[in-house]
Amino acid sequence: MKYCSLFLLLTLFACNQNTKNKDGQESGIVNDTIPAERKVVENSAVASYTEKVKDPLNDWRFSVDVYETKSTFNFLVKIKYKELDAEDNIKIPNFGIMPKVEVRKGKEELSCIIGFLDKSGEFKEYKLVQVKNQELKISTIKHYARTLYKVKK
Repeated sequence: MKYCSLFLLLTLFACNQNTKNKDGQESGIVNDTIPAERKVVENSAVASYTEKVKDPLNDWRFSVDVYETKSTFNFLVKIKYKELDAEDNIKIPNFGIMPKVEVRKGKEELSCIIGFLDKSGEFKEYKLVQVKNQELKISTIKHYARTLYKVKK
């Protein structure tokens, strides 16, 4: 009986632990301070890449421009190859910082990589845009997600 009472008492104290820090917020949970929608949407491209298409008769280009949308973590991608126009949407995960999208040259000719900078400023590859056999191709290189864990103390 003595051990049973002790076990119940310890269980009660263990389940009733205060997980709040000095500020009254629960510890181990990230507080998202980035608004889901932008107040001001930039009209010009926030990231761009342009490469001239080899053609002796025409001044064609392969270009990728990334634009902000009303939603903070969604972006519109406009792609142009010769006279072909295409659009795609990308969604950047919320790492607790304002998203910074970049477009960098790909390994092959007429290709580029759309990505973003993480909290430490490291470029994370996201989508590959390329021209293969005179066709425009958009493919996802990597998938990203953010999860929250509650840390027990």
